[in-house]
Amino acid sequence: MPHDSDDIFEADNATRAGRGPVDHPTMLGSCARAATAAEARFRVQYPNSSTRTSRIFALDSAAAEVMYGITEDPWNNAHFLTLATIGLVDPEKTAASDLPLSHPDGTVADLVQELEGADIVVLLATSGDSEGAAEVIAREAFERKIMCAGLALAQEQKDRTVDAVVNSMRRFASVLVVARDNDFVPAMLTALRA
Repeated sequence: MPHDSDDIFEADNATRAGRGPVDHPTMLGSCARAATAAEARFRVQYPNSSTRTSRIFALDSAAAEVMYGITEDPWNNAHFLTLATIGLVDPEKTAASDLPLSHPDGTVADLVQELEGADIVVLLATSGDSEGAAEVIAREAFERKIMCAGLALAQEQKDRTVDAVVNSMRRFASVLVVARDNDFVPAMLTALRA
C-alpha cells in the first residue's frame, strides 16, 4: 500500500503485532535521489545532441523552389543540392559521379564528394518522377552507412500525386514524412539537426 510519508508508514507498522522498528527506504523519488551530490557526479556534463553534417537534395524543380526558400537560414553544415536534369534517371546506367547535381548558386556538385563526411541525407520531392535519382543517392548513402530521410512535399498536391511521391522514396528512406505545408520543411530539418 503506497504511503504519503514515513510517519504514516511507521504508524502502519506500529499497529501490527510482532513488528519491530521500521527499516525501509526513505521514499525519495528517483528525481530527488538524482539531485543529491553523490548522484550528481554521474551526470553527463555535455549536450546530448551534436550537430550533423547534412546533405539536402531537391529531386525536382518544385522541390528546388521550396529548398531555395530556406537555404539562407542559419544551418549547421548543411549542403543544399538540386538535381540539375529534367527527365527520368536510370539508376542502372547512372553512376554516382554521373548524377547531375548543382549547388543553389548553379555550380556543379559531385555526389561522391558531397557525401564525404555526411551524417544524413534528406530527399525532397514533389513528384514521383525522381525515383531513379533517389535510388542513386540512397545507394551511395547506404554504402557509406549514412541515414537517408525523405520529405514528400504535398502542399496543394492531389492525393494520387502524393502517393506517387511517397512510393518513389519508400524503398530508400528510413524516415519518410509527408509535409502538407512547405513551412514544415525547415522544422523537419531542424528536428534532424541539419
